[in-house]
Amino acid sequence: MPKGFTLTPEQQTERRLDIMIAALNLFQVKGIEKTSMREIADLAGLGKSSLYDFFQSKDEIIVYAIESQVNNAITTVQKIINTDLPPEQSLMEIMKINLAYSKEYNILFMWLATKAYFLDEEYEERIKKIRHTYQDIVQSVIEQGIKDGLFRVTDAQLASRLLINSMLSITYTSRPSHSMEDMLNEAVNIFLHGITL
Repeated sequence: MPKGFTLTPEQQTERRLDIMIAALNLFQVKGIEKTSMREIADLAGLGKSSLYDFFQSKDEIIVYAIESQVNNAITTVQKIINTDLPPEQSLMEIMKINLAYSKEYNILFMWLATKAYFLDEEYEERIKKIRHTYQDIVQSVIEQGIKDGLFRVTDAQLASRLLINSMLSITYTSRPSHSMEDMLNEAVNIFLHGITL
């Protein structure tokens, strides 16, 4: 940013979002590993040194993007929960949202699944916090189903992680059995009803 020119907090947030969008566009085209900070700066209309006023590294941009997208998903999921749907239907709607985000930001969430554990501790903690917030919301739906006598008593925390992680098998499989949407429906059906007769 020009020397002597101070952005308001709102302008700073807007600029960070612009940078994030530029980075996400490049990630989808080139992949995360092959995208440079220089390219992100160029697409965002910044000098490389100005980019570092907003983000210290590519990892920080990625973490910011993940936090942003998961927070958006959380807002949408919370609206679903607030409609008082039965827990089974709520889980299906939540997983549809999950799938939509996994499809739209597939590069980002694949990176999250495979690279997040190699981040600096500060970034790892930020990722862990947002993941746990999302997992806790899904877990609350499962716990409500147990409380209502609709689901059997089980480890709701583990169940929520298993259900969320099933999206990896759907989004990133090299051997799809059906469309992603059909596989999602079947995955939730298996999750809720098992495979026994």
